[in-house]
Amino acid sequence: MMKPEELREHLKGITAISITPFKENGDFDAAGYEKNLKFLLNGGLNRDNSVIVICGSTGECGAMCTDERKMILEMVYDTIGDAIPIIQGCNSTNVNESIELAQHAQEHGASGVMALSPYYYPAKDENCIYAFYEKLAKNTDLGILLYNNFEVMNIDCPISVLKRLKEFPNIVGMKECTPAFFKMTRVVQEIGDQVSVVNGHGEFLEPYAALAGTTGFISSMCNLVPDRSVAIWNARSTGDYEEAKRIRNTMIPYMDLAVKYSGMGGEYKVIALLKYLADLAGSCGGYVRIPTVPLSDAEKAEAKEVAKQCGII
Repeated sequence: MMKPEELREHLKGITAISITPFKENGDFDAAGYEKNLKFLLNGGLNRDNSVIVICGSTGECGAMCTDERKMILEMVYDTIGDAIPIIQGCNSTNVNESIELAQHAQEHGASGVMALSPYYYPAKDENCIYAFYEKLAKNTDLGILLYNNFEVMNIDCPISVLKRLKEFPNIVGMKECTPAFFKMTRVVQEIGDQVSVVNGHGEFLEPYAALAGTTGFISSMCNLVPDRSVAIWNARSTGDYEEAKRIRNTMIPYMDLAVKYSGMGGEYKVIALLKYLADLAGSCGGYVRIPTVPLSDAEKAEAKEVAKQCGII
């Protein structure tokens, strides 16, 4: 089992956010996921530069049952083993379900877990957030990646509660998706001595987030262009920010479209876009699962044109 302090070090790199392929009838597509995982590995992701999160928000965790998420972890581990540290997504409105997933992950080879704090009702009292993570932290030995997602939680996790949470020895990372870039810089200053703060907006904010002191960045874009995500990290990690920016800018047409679709349909729409483009890139995005709906024919045509502009196809 990977120790929490080891996970903290591995979060100094790319945190790959994996999509979950489904079949047209909604069943999990194991063969498609195997193709997706090998696409990431062949694109340059490895245990020296990345970790991989499975069954997270972009992996459509909200549309899966607990047993299915357990099964997917076992399948992923059987497919890639120790090639990349595996972080099990444990998002749930029920802390006991998060604990169940975390304990299963601990028993089946995962290197850590990631969890949102309560998100059904906005946690207006920071004690709600603290209590959730406190119980999770006390019921697993795995390293925990906190997940602050304003779009889902309807609250930007306060720095005051983060300073309390960093005292748990197995809370070693944070996926920071704050809408306020200044707040991200303050989080690094306040908890970065004990917690690896990861830029939760991915390549969209690179290499600017490097200057804020984040240890690395999440990447959903690696499902399309893993080699470019790796190249951005390689440049960022050596301080060559101009090169990192140059590579990142090759994906501006995609980023523009993702921002447009996010405004139209939120994260669901962006997931549908990611999965369609992953298919075009030679990986396997597969079908979406309700409540996500597939792109229309007109949207697919728009996305295909963007894929050409970005050199994805």
